[in-house]
Amino acid sequence: MTLVEGLWDDAFAIARDSFTSLPTQSIALSDAYGRVLGADMFALCNLPAFETSSMDGWVVNGDGPWKIIGEVKTGQISGLSLGPSQCLAIATGGVIPDGGQAVVAWEAATERDGFIHGTSEVGANIRPAGAESKKGELLISAGTQLNAPKIGLLAAAGHDDVVVTRRPRIAIFFLGDELMHSGVPVDGLVRDALGPQLPAMLSAFGADVAISDFVTDDLDELVGKISSAINSQNNEIDMVITTGGTADGPRDFIKSAIAAFAGEYLIDRVKVRPGYHILLAKIASQKGTNLAFLALPGNPQSAIAALISFGRPIIDAMRGLTPAVLVTVQMSQEMKVQEGFARLVPSVIENNICTPTNYLSSHMLRGVGAADGFALVSEAGPTRWLPIPQ
Repeated sequence: MTLVEGLWDDAFAIARDSFTSLPTQSIALSDAYGRVLGADMFALCNLPAFETSSMDGWVVNGDGPWKIIGEVKTGQISGLSLGPSQCLAIATGGVIPDGGQAVVAWEAATERDGFIHGTSEVGANIRPAGAESKKGELLISAGTQLNAPKIGLLAAAGHDDVVVTRRPRIAIFFLGDELMHSGVPVDGLVRDALGPQLPAMLSAFGADVAISDFVTDDLDELVGKISSAINSQNNEIDMVITTGGTADGPRDFIKSAIAAFAGEYLIDRVKVRPGYHILLAKIASQKGTNLAFLALPGNPQSAIAALISFGRPIIDAMRGLTPAVLVTVQMSQEMKVQEGFARLVPSVIENNICTPTNYLSSHMLRGVGAADGFALVSEAGPTRWLPIPQ
C-alpha cells in the first residue's frame, strides 16, 4: 500500500520499517570505527587477565618490615614467590606473584637498609583477575555502533576481528539540464550544490557512495544509468537516490523511471515543507536483489531535509541500527505551519531550545549552512529534532 500525501510521521515509519539489515562481514578491529556489530561480542579472556597491581609500589607478603628480594618486571610473570615479610618492587599493571597479598604504594613506603617499612591490608591495591569481566561474558550486543572506547574494550578482551553489518552502497544521480559543476553561474545555469554535499552526508550516515553521477533531463539516459548501476557485476548497490524531477511537470521523469523498473511505491509525496515532492519505492535488479529508490526534490534545502527525514532511517535499518527516538525540543518563537502539514525549520539548538536561522526558503542553503539541524514543527504533536551530521 502506497502512502500518498501522507503525514511526516507515517512516512518516517515506512522509511524506517520497510528495509532490513544487510549481510554481515568480518573485518579487522582496527577498521571497525563507526561500524555496527552484526553479532554479540563476548570476552575471550578475563579482564584483567591476571591479578595485577593498581599502584607503583611494593607487593608484600605478611607483616612488615619487608625484605626486598627483587622486582616484578612489567609484562612478565615473576619466577619469584614471596614468603613471609618479603616484598618485590612492582609497577602499575604488574602481575602479582605467588605469595603476594597486598601492594604498598610507593609514596606510602620507606626504604631503609634493604627493607620496606609501611602498613598494608590484605588485598590493598590489587586488581583481581576478571574484576571487569569474565571469559565468555557478553561485552557488546549486536546492533551497537562501535566507537573508540568500545573498540578498545574488544581489543583488551582479545579480539582481532569483529563481525559487522555491511555498509549500504548507494548510487546517486543528480538530474538537471541547468546544472554546471565549476565556476560562477552564467547564461541562466545554476551551480550544482547537491553534488558536493549529499555524498558527504551519506558517508556521515554510515553509507558508501559507490556511484555519483549527473544526468540530463532525459528519461532514457536516466533509466540506462540506473540499470547499469544496479545490474553491474562489479557493484552491489543497495539504494538508488536521485535529486530533482519528482513532480509532475513536462521534464519530471522520476515516476516514469520508477515505472520502468516496475517499482513498488511506498511513499508518494509527504505533507511537509520543505520536502513535499518526495518519492520512495522498492525496485528489483536483474540479480534478484531488492533496492530502495529514494527520489529527493531538486531544491537544495528540500533535498537535504528529505534525505535527513527519510534517507537516514533507511540507511540505519540497512546498517542494523536500533531505530532512533527523536528528541522533543522547544522553539524559541512561534512558527507558522501550513494547515495539515509539518514544517522542517533549519535551526540552531542550545539547552534544548531551537532558534530558527535566516534564509529559510526551500531553494536556499545559507540558513541550512548555519544550522545544527531541523526542528520538525506541526500542529499534531510536539516539536522534534533532526540533527545535521557535523
